[in-house]
Amino acid sequence: MNTQMGKQMAFSKRLTAALALAATAGLVLSACGGSKHEDSSTNTAAATDTAQATDTAQATDQSTETTEPTEATLSGAAQVLADAGVTTPVALTIQYNPDHYGDASAEEYGAIKEQLEETGLFNVTLNSTEWVTYSQERIDNYSIYQLGWFPDYPDADNYLSVFFSKDNFLGNKFDEPTVQALIDEQRITTDEAARTALIDQLQTEVAQYLPTLPLLQGQQVAVIGNNVNEPPVLDASFQFRFASIQKDSDPTAVVKVGTTDTVTSLDPAGSYDNGSYLVQTNVYPMVLSFAPGNPVPAPELAESCEFSEDGATYTCKIKDGLKWANGNTLDANDVKFSFDRQLTIADPEGPSSLLGSLDSVTVPDPLTVEFHLNAPNDVTWEQILASPVGPIVDDDVFSATELTPDDDIVAANAFAGAYTIKTWKINEVAEFSPNPDYNGVQGQPKNGGIIMTYYKESSNMRLNIESGEDDVAWRSLTATDIASLESSDAVQVVYGPGGEIRYMVFNVETMPGDTPEQKLAIRQAIAMSIDREELSEVVYAGTYAPLCSYVPEGLPGANTAVCDRYNQ
Repeated sequence: MNTQMGKQMAFSKRLTAALALAATAGLVLSACGGSKHEDSSTNTAAATDTAQATDTAQATDQSTETTEPTEATLSGAAQVLADAGVTTPVALTIQYNPDHYGDASAEEYGAIKEQLEETGLFNVTLNSTEWVTYSQERIDNYSIYQLGWFPDYPDADNYLSVFFSKDNFLGNKFDEPTVQALIDEQRITTDEAARTALIDQLQTEVAQYLPTLPLLQGQQVAVIGNNVNEPPVLDASFQFRFASIQKDSDPTAVVKVGTTDTVTSLDPAGSYDNGSYLVQTNVYPMVLSFAPGNPVPAPELAESCEFSEDGATYTCKIKDGLKWANGNTLDANDVKFSFDRQLTIADPEGPSSLLGSLDSVTVPDPLTVEFHLNAPNDVTWEQILASPVGPIVDDDVFSATELTPDDDIVAANAFAGAYTIKTWKINEVAEFSPNPDYNGVQGQPKNGGIIMTYYKESSNMRLNIESGEDDVAWRSLTATDIASLESSDAVQVVYGPGGEIRYMVFNVETMPGDTPEQKLAIRQAIAMSIDREELSEVVYAGTYAPLCSYVPEGLPGANTAVCDRYNQ
């Protein structure tokens, strides 16, 4: 569809719906699409409870053939707001971040602003800040904002418990006991069919409250030069490993990799983002990790692991004779230290929220570590050990109570993964050297090292991969760049399974609305007004697909609960 024509058609449908709802919702619309509620202070519907507002949202056409809002859906959005006594247009301030999520984020949120304002129900202000500020301020200062998610491990739980448990990493004040109970139950349900049913039920329950709004699902994309004979392995573990890459059929050749991802910290306790995790998976070992091409965790530092008979303890035997690159001993004490400090530091930008099922860690001897769990037979525990909370650090270098600075980590050579860090200029350039003593699941590196360049603009990364200055481009090129590079003779585009999602976060306490019922109604009306099809096709040229629930398509338990409930 022609971009301008598509936008004009979308505008026409929204404007028609907005004009049509004046008689049904008691709204007066101006010619420019603004609206005014005649007397919200005396509207007796302001006391509508959560269930009643949700029933209204479900009252229109139930078709799920498209994620594009229908006129009936948009009329329903106005009715939800009117029933909750919300005066329109509602003023929304939405934060987004193109330097972390790619240049297309500006176009994506520009399209969302246009979609919401064309209903006449919202006035939208968009703000953007650099990622360092964005990541620090989002919890306390942003009421509605963009986030993306690249999964920690390939399981539906990783799209649910970390988002919707009490004290989740979003910090958006969402806490519903029925949701928490379902999260807890699915984590200990060993029957696959029964667990899938619980995951389906859990998403349907969360969709009532909309603490986040799922928008798009992406896939892994890397661009490689024709000189790269061994491309990165892009598999369902969603980890980007340096070791598998080789160019010119030369195991000593240094490979140049470009990315627009940014790094928050080398300390695994102080970061929970793609850029940081990419580095950490290549320089730190884990108790369990993913071998290339296999999404099932396998022993790395461990020789073997097993659950106790009652399922409450998970015991691992650690390989003997392990060393850090600096010569320090690597044993079970480092493992305990690493998990203990995650829980002690509990940095808001860190992954400690993944350890909700961990009660304590004990070390009977230097080669044995015991993880004592809050609930028996946690089916996600092995995946968690291979997730961003799983990197093991040197207990002689890292602080037990606070984050350790990057420069101190590099100076101490506190690495035992497939690579060590030779030079480090955060978010500028980094050099990685193969670790000759590494014997983990990634295998010995097939190259002589990696030089990683961090780009502020994806356009510069695209020029350097096409010119041959870089050998690999990894996250994130624009959809237009990818489409163009597909036809280039100088490079190849490599795809992997897609677990990445894009979504909108609502702070359920600080977002617009005078009461919880009004805040819910505003979230519901937003959900009913956004056209995912337009975002997918016009903004991302189909490289991202509409996401209609919390678990993306392809994982057990995925459904379309959000689009079903909000009639898209």
